[in-house]
Amino acid sequence: MIGKNIRIISWILFGTIAGILLACFFYIPEVLFGINLYTFLLNIDFLPLPDYVLYNEPFQFVLHIIIAIFLIAFVDVFCNVYNHPYQISLVINGIMSFTFFPLYHLAVEKPFSAPLTLPFIIWLLGHLLFAIIIAFFVTRLNKKRSTD
Repeated sequence: MIGKNIRIISWILFGTIAGILLACFFYIPEVLFGINLYTFLLNIDFLPLPDYVLYNEPFQFVLHIIIAIFLIAFVDVFCNVYNHPYQISLVINGIMSFTFFPLYHLAVEKPFSAPLTLPFIIWLLGHLLFAIIIAFFVTRLNKKRSTD
């Protein structure tokens, strides 16, 4: 039982770190070049929620971190069957990168205008980096598991 609790705590810690790093990666081009990828990452304005929730940045950020925690947990659990964290994480995040287009079209307030090529390329690079970070953490978790 203690091992499972430590695993969950590790997911929370590593998912939070990975989520913060992804947010920072997208925040830099937003501040330096006005490419609003951080805003886009946190955007949930297409959900049927009250405005005080939709436009609450701390809530949006926590939601992003929760998704990162679930993602790292999923990759870790899936590695019990197929022990290739980098491949699993890269495939999942590669697919997640292409949510860029439907999310852009669903967004009520568009964070940037066409052409979408540069924002998408940075979005793809960010998610590939995110995949590598997640796989690195899952690899560390699995090394811990094998020593326990």
